[in-house]
Amino acid sequence: MKRSQIQLISAMLIFGSLGLFVRQLSLPSAVIAALRAGIGAGVLGLYKVIRHTPLQLPKSFQARLALLISGILLGSNWVFLFEAYRRTTVSVATLCYYLAPILVAFFTLMRSRTFNRHSGILLLSALIGLGLLINPGAQLGSDPVIGISFGLIAALMYAGIILINPYFKAVSGLDSSCLQLLIAALILLLYLFIQPPMIHWKAINTIQWGIVLVLGIVHTGIAYALYFSALPKLNSTTAALLSYIDPISALLFSGFLLHEPFTILQIVGAVLILGVSWKLGRP
Repeated sequence: MKRSQIQLISAMLIFGSLGLFVRQLSLPSAVIAALRAGIGAGVLGLYKVIRHTPLQLPKSFQARLALLISGILLGSNWVFLFEAYRRTTVSVATLCYYLAPILVAFFTLMRSRTFNRHSGILLLSALIGLGLLINPGAQLGSDPVIGISFGLIAALMYAGIILINPYFKAVSGLDSSCLQLLIAALILLLYLFIQPPMIHWKAINTIQWGIVLVLGIVHTGIAYALYFSALPKLNSTTAALLSYIDPISALLFSGFLLHEPFTILQIVGAVLILGVSWKLGRP
């Protein structure tokens, strides 16, 4: 197995375990997202210093505005995703979130006026998959309606990020991610500053700080560095295929480590959602 493949697989497994760590935190989601973004930006910045590569900034006003909007969407998207993890199961939140590539694909098809009967069947299949995922017989967590809604809002925001990214494509993926994280951290910290205090920082214990550091260093800084180091060295088919390790590992982790129940109907729903995503995103 090539080193680049190992790097991408490692990144996907790290991303897939995100929900496990978020569920162990009692901090408000906005606080977790702000700390993760800030620490992650710092780690990526240090990585670039070690590699002696300067941070590349977008040159045009349009590209800078797009980067600013994408950073705001990134921070907001994490807040909703983390709340979804808490209110419904990690597996359901993950699959709701994984509707983002499907939303992007259908938006692109409609914009290019190539939406046809085949596209309609795929969209219907994804909606059926979502319906099976949240069927009334499934155990969907403590507050499933709000949790699923937050997961879908997070998916919409992530879809927005994907659609905006081409506007600053002249900037490398690692550089744009570093800048997005920095923007997300600053916006979320500003939000926390103007809001009534959500938490007393001195009340956060050592274990909670340890988990936050893992989210920032491992799940963000290291995972992003692995991802963007591997991507240029892999063909699009291999990269697309390996990217599905993320949601699949999230489902396995939530089932075996969090003991979240997953019914046969939900498995069929998951297969439909991931299958449609693969079909639409296939190079």
